[in-house]
Amino acid sequence: QSSVPNLSNPTIVSGGDRHTCALDDNGVQCWGDNSWEQTDVPSLSNPTKLTTGDNFACVIDNNDVVCWGQNTFGQTDVPNLSNPTKLTTGDDHACVIDDTGVVCWGYSACGQSSVPNLSNPTNVSGGDRHTCALDDNGVQCWGDNSWEQTDVPSLSMPTKLTTGEMFACASDNKDVVCGVANTT
Repeated sequence: QSSVPNLSNPTIVSGGDRHTCALDDNGVQCWGDNSWEQTDVPSLSNPTKLTTGDNFACVIDNNDVVCWGQNTFGQTDVPNLSNPTKLTTGDDHACVIDDTGVVCWGYSACGQSSVPNLSNPTNVSGGDRHTCALDDNGVQCWGDNSWEQTDVPSLSMPTKLTTGEMFACASDNKDVVCGVANTT
């Protein structure tokens, strides 16, 4: 990636495949590979959340979601949303929590954008080709399970959630528990 631009009090930094974006006092700045125009930030008025996928980026801007960059799988075609509050991206898909629950769009060959029934979701996290959410019933994961990344381990009152390329982790009232890919 190219050199980091001058940032003023960055609050969010997110890295994609070969690009990085940051939200600072001046708005959103992106740098690195621009093969898909993923570093060409569109006009934004009040960005508050930022996340990057493989070759695209998304922000919550004035109660709307704006995405730019690669759109091969519809990952920058944001559907109609109602008051989005949480935002995440996987490699080629994006998800939000809005007033209707979890909404995902983009690549879904493995089902990563096909949201199951959830009860009051509070967090959502997109991995490579899988997605996980935290709701009233605990952690729910869907999409590609080639590496057992959607098999949720036993958790006691999970409170936080994150996903990686082929795994997911959650913290509960005891520890951090990860469903790590078994590569042996």
